[in-house]
Amino acid sequence: MTSIAELPCYTLINYPIENEPVTEAKLKEDLERGDIPAKTTALKKVMYQLLNGEKMPSILMTIIRFVLPLQDHTIKKLLLIFWEIVPKTSSDGKLLQEMILVCDAYRKDLEHPNEFIRGSTLRFLCKLKESELIEPLMPAIRACLEHRHSYVRRNAVFAIYTIYRNFDFLIPDAPELVYEFLEKEQDASCKRNAFMMLIHVNQVKIYI
Repeated sequence: MTSIAELPCYTLINYPIENEPVTEAKLKEDLERGDIPAKTTALKKVMYQLLNGEKMPSILMTIIRFVLPLQDHTIKKLLLIFWEIVPKTSSDGKLLQEMILVCDAYRKDLEHPNEFIRGSTLRFLCKLKESELIEPLMPAIRACLEHRHSYVRRNAVFAIYTIYRNFDFLIPDAPELVYEFLEKEQDASCKRNAFMMLIHVNQVKIYI
C-alpha cells in the first residue's frame, strides 16, 4: 500500500474543444516575443498539454530564458505550478542541467522583497522530491525564519518540517533550530506550526 501511495499522481485536463490545437512552434513564439498576456496564455497552454501527457522537452529552455526572469505576479504563480508538473529528470533519472538555472530563480524568490512571493515559494518547495534542487536553497530557507512578516516565517517552519521529514540530511539540526525559533516567536500561527513540527519529529525529547 505504501509503494502505491508514493507513485506519481497525474491530472488530466480536457483542452477546450472550441480551441484549435496549438503547435509547439507557436507556443515558443508567444513565449519568446509575446507581451505579458500572451506569455501568460502560452504558459497555461503548455501546462495543459503537459498535464495531458504531451512531451515538450525543448520548451523548457524557452521558458527559462523568456518567462522565468519576469516579475509579473500572475506568471510567478503559474510558474510554481509549472515547475511542479514539468519533468525534472532525464530518462536515466538524473537531474536535468536546466534545473540548475531554475534553482537560482528559486533562491532569488526566497530573497524577494514581496512577502507573498517568498511565502508561496516556501510552500512550493514542500512539494519538491529532488533533494539536489533543495540543497542549495537551505541558507535562504533558514533566513526566512527571521523575516519580519509572519506569513513568511510560518511557511518557513512548514518548509523546514517537510524538508526534514523527506531529507533530514539537508537540515539535521531542524528540531533544535525550530525550538530556538519557538522560544523567541510571538505570532500565534508561527508558534503553532513550530510546536506541531516538534511534536511530530521528536516525540522522545520533550521541549519545555
